[in-house]
Amino acid sequence: MDSPALRVDAMASVTRIVDAARQVFSAGDGSGTLNRIAKEAGVGIATLYRHFPNREALAMAVYDEVYSAEIQPIFEQFERTDAPREILLQLGERLLEVFDRERGLAASLGNVATATRTLMRRNMVTIGPAVARAQAAGNLRADIVADDIPNLITMIAAGFGSVPPGPERRRYLSLLLDSLNPAQAQPLPVI
Repeated sequence: MDSPALRVDAMASVTRIVDAARQVFSAGDGSGTLNRIAKEAGVGIATLYRHFPNREALAMAVYDEVYSAEIQPIFEQFERTDAPREILLQLGERLLEVFDRERGLAASLGNVATATRTLMRRNMVTIGPAVARAQAAGNLRADIVADDIPNLITMIAAGFGSVPPGPERRRYLSLLLDSLNPAQAQPLPVI
């Protein structure tokens, strides 16, 4: 059963809350209070809690918005290609750029890996055919399954945040992605 549609004023409140949360999260380390977010959004704290029962739910709504704008378009490129390595490298780099820039959001999510996996799994219907095309073209190991792709990207989100941006990060991302098809491994970027 579908959830009932929000009234126009409720939708406007949700939009203001999410926008305010993104600003508050972007300005710090995730310590901005829900009271501050409600105040910035011009709503009462009860209205915020009516739509978002806790900080993680609000952070997930913000991450969903960021993901849809910045990550999903790259993921859609993966779904249309039979040579996924470069797209997955770009996807991993963009995801890490988002978390470098949105540290407060990442801190507020609770578990970045779980949040990333949840959003990526929306694409499971199209990931399977993309994996099959890449395997048929010889660009992906035969034993990769569709579920491996969101799990791989989730590992990148969880594990690469400690590697500083730059050539070193790209090198390790390349090394990880070469495991998808060792026969087609690319030269590692030089540090």
